[in-house]
Amino acid sequence: MTDSNTALNFLFVFNKAPHSTPSTKEGLDALLTASAFGQNVTLLLLGDGVFQAIKSQDPSGLPTKNTAAIFQSLDMYGVESIVTLDKSLQERGLTLDDISIPCSTLTPKEVKELYSTQHKIFTF
Repeated sequence: MTDSNTALNFLFVFNKAPHSTPSTKEGLDALLTASAFGQNVTLLLLGDGVFQAIKSQDPSGLPTKNTAAIFQSLDMYGVESIVTLDKSLQERGLTLDDISIPCSTLTPKEVKELYSTQHKIFTF
């Protein structure tokens, strides 16, 4: 574990539709690993990435792993900072009520500020 004085800020950006590639599972694995090692982890659902966490997904019949349970357990693994761009929801006709996990919205300016405070940014 890393103490809070040496922890880095890691931003994980999910910007792809769910089940389109194996990158979601890979991204979640990396995010959980960083969190387990005491890093300050933020998950940003951007663009089509907001569909990663919508309620009532049914990927049965698809060749990719169902990641819904992993998203549901993020808080158990210490991932408490989950955000999305307000515009990403609006452009897709979604609201926070459609998201299956606790999530906050940010303005474009706030997302820019978030990026500026990160030590590492990973995009999936």
